[in-house]
Amino acid sequence: MKKVFNYLIIFFLLTGMACSNDDDNGNETIIGYSGKDITGQVTVVRDAETKQAVLHVNTNNRWELYAGTAVENIDLNRTLLAGDKEGEYNLTVDADKRYIFQFGTNEGQVLLAEKLLPIKGAYNFRDMGGIKNKENRFVRWGKLFRTDEMNKLTDEDLKYITSTGLKTVVDFRTKGEKEGAMGGLIPPAPDKLPSSVKNTHDFEIAAGNIFSDEMLNKIRNGASKEELVEVMKDTYSQLVSNSDYVKAYKDFFAQIQNEANLPVSYHCSAGKDRTGVAAMLIYSALDVDKEVIMEDYLLSKQYIAGKYDSYLKIYPAIAPLVTVDRVYLEAVYKTIEEKYGSMNTFLTKELAIDIDKMKELYLY
Repeated sequence: MKKVFNYLIIFFLLTGMACSNDDDNGNETIIGYSGKDITGQVTVVRDAETKQAVLHVNTNNRWELYAGTAVENIDLNRTLLAGDKEGEYNLTVDADKRYIFQFGTNEGQVLLAEKLLPIKGAYNFRDMGGIKNKENRFVRWGKLFRTDEMNKLTDEDLKYITSTGLKTVVDFRTKGEKEGAMGGLIPPAPDKLPSSVKNTHDFEIAAGNIFSDEMLNKIRNGASKEELVEVMKDTYSQLVSNSDYVKAYKDFFAQIQNEANLPVSYHCSAGKDRTGVAAMLIYSALDVDKEVIMEDYLLSKQYIAGKYDSYLKIYPAIAPLVTVDRVYLEAVYKTIEEKYGSMNTFLTKELAIDIDKMKELYLY
């Protein structure tokens, strides 16, 4: 009995070292979010070319930073960096690997990673983690990624993405977008997949394909920018009203509610329309405030800037098609309210989303 007791003591000591530590004042440090919400006091970004990670600190409180290649292996016994001043700090981490960081002060602690992954072959490859919901819970880092097309990923990109453990890729693009169309004007664009990927799924959604015959005909017929804004609003409305597109989203949610598939990346061509609405629906299921969702959606305007410059030089009028706008996403909210009665009804009845399951999988 004494031997068993001793083994138990050793076990608890070892497991405790793996998930907690004591600071200089004897206070226990654990992995995760705690105390005051200090997410506004710190961010981390990584350069797409050099993979250099830079910590941006906006507090003069004493702070400490820990790191790991996943939340589960953040090393609380090794301080990566510490300080007591605001500023920018270069972090010494492996350029080929993605890291999750824990930042803490005497007020609270948060988990963080770069929001926009340092990918040269994509404009809009984002981690959906770090967003706070209405219950003051945070979306898990490293579980859901959204991006634009994955056909131009470099070997360095693939190596970096592999370090996230990405297991499943969902593609919303049409056959023409993937295999080429318009007599070669749109070249084939098959996904380049990291070696970690085990599952791929094609859930085609035609609405949002800015190079569809319908869109091109409108451009050839001289549609104005104002007319194309209305086209985009109608496109967004179709994403949640057309039965084929709703089924595609339903199939998508079936995949991301299966823990065995995680982490998951999903994408279309620009990662802003079909992908943007998918992100809105995910965040809605996780009870994130609408304005927070809108702010996240609008980041695509910044991230894909330059992606379609060559087309804009030829057809300046297409500007509304190659960006995002608040009125586009508002059209989705309006359609859901009018057609289904409420967001919750659409999520649970039409898309068969188990809200509790989603929160269990994707919230800290």
